[in-house]
Amino acid sequence: MNIVNSYNEWDPLEEIILGVPDFWCRPQKEPGYLPPFSGKESDEHIQKAALQIDNLERVLRFQCNVTVRRPDKIDFTQPVRTPFFSIEHQHGASCPRDTLLVIGNEIIESTMSSRARYFESMAYRTILNDYFEKDKDMLWTMAPKPTMSENMYNLDFPLDMNSAERKDWIPNYKYPINEAEPCFDAAEVLRLGKDLIVQQSMTANRKGIDWLRRHVKSRGYRVHEVHFPEDLDPIHIDASLVPLVPPTNERKGILITPPDRPMRKDDKDKIFKGSSWEIIDAPFPNSMIVPECCESTAWLSINMLMVGPDKAIVEETELPLINLLESLGIKCIRVPYRDSYIFFGGSHSLPDFRCPT
Repeated sequence: MNIVNSYNEWDPLEEIILGVPDFWCRPQKEPGYLPPFSGKESDEHIQKAALQIDNLERVLRFQCNVTVRRPDKIDFTQPVRTPFFSIEHQHGASCPRDTLLVIGNEIIESTMSSRARYFESMAYRTILNDYFEKDKDMLWTMAPKPTMSENMYNLDFPLDMNSAERKDWIPNYKYPINEAEPCFDAAEVLRLGKDLIVQQSMTANRKGIDWLRRHVKSRGYRVHEVHFPEDLDPIHIDASLVPLVPPTNERKGILITPPDRPMRKDDKDKIFKGSSWEIIDAPFPNSMIVPECCESTAWLSINMLMVGPDKAIVEETELPLINLLESLGIKCIRVPYRDSYIFFGGSHSLPDFRCPT
């Protein structure tokens, strides 16, 4: 029985891993990261998010006929000490796609880039082991685990988003992580069949992208690197480049990207010029004001979940995106999800297993 079988973001969805907000913490100060506050998230925020995530599970199960798996509820309020660093508490398991990368029949546990997320993939070990036992073709891989010692980071990275230094670093491919060790979050990878689009960013370096390129090359995958120089806090590509409509013999596919932080022109021309894809501007979010305590961008608006080539799950208030999708013939299932935004992800932050069309 094949369970793990996913090559893109739009084929009919059959099974998905949906995160949990329990024991979620805001990381303490780390190299390149200065949180507004640190510690366990409030019970009120956790309960609100849990209601919306549980509702999403019901929608997936009963409206979309999708099998839903949930991770183990690990106590991430516990400290971690390794030979290279120590932290007072960890992060959480609300965004499986940040950690797990599904490429065909393989699940890769990514390196991660934050100390608070060092052991995050352990929340999914029960699920991964079950897949490994039931699916005899499943490949289970762990990318090289980095030390996350101070040698891996640019300790002088400017933390002020509005500083002149920050505005100089990002366009010149300088981030908190350096090139000492391979490093990437799974959510920096966009899957377009045999083409994988990867963003160098706050959570992925060139050495990590090169590790992925070498790892998948023998199976015919092509890894392309992209850059969004006007995004001063680039974290995860699924709020920067999102496929809406897959290409067919009759028409090009459509990708959307925020108009206020476009892709570097050289990258766009090199990868997409003459391709089967057209890139258009995404509609601005219904509101550029994110929920209280949310550290993510308002462009989580486009971080939707395709459950098939003509059906999407979208946050119910994102009317500009809903209008665009419906104009393209995509049915929108509207769900409340803004209370989950503070947990660093939209409904797309879930690794999935699809039946290729």
